[in-house]
Amino acid sequence: MDGSWKLSFPEGGPTRPAEHALSRPESWTGLGGEDTRCFSGTGRYELDFEVTRPADGWVLDLGRVAESARVRLDGQTVGTAFAIPFRITLDGEQLPPGRHRLEIEATNLMANRIRCLDRRGVEWRRFYDINFVTIRYERFDASDWSPLESGLLGPVRLIPVQTLRPE
Repeated sequence: MDGSWKLSFPEGGPTRPAEHALSRPESWTGLGGEDTRCFSGTGRYELDFEVTRPADGWVLDLGRVAESARVRLDGQTVGTAFAIPFRITLDGEQLPPGRHRLEIEATNLMANRIRCLDRRGVEWRRFYDINFVTIRYERFDASDWSPLESGLLGPVRLIPVQTLRPE
């Protein structure tokens, strides 16, 4: 489902990045500056598309997602995908021929934000009765981590499904 995708950031931080126009879904950490590499929260990918033929049902295959996705079709929530395979099943009545709007809200992990906090020397560990250490019992420090891919990575595919009927 290539086309004119719009990516916005409805919630998260430390700051919300600007909107991006995309020709296909991709990780927001590769879109530019520190605002996208440090962002942890939700990115909303939107696409207007047309269905040209009816089907008994559809499978919306999101491809790769980092880490979970809530899917809306024409303003109605149709499912949440949080594990491989990242797929949502739709019946034919949910997706008749015509124009439609797809919104996929992908939410990532806190790892990128923790990386940036450690790089800036911000004290974010506020635990009363725990020592926050690595697996080797060394002081935990994420400042040398590379940003993790985040958001809807795709490719996104819409697959028609036909019901087999006995003869």
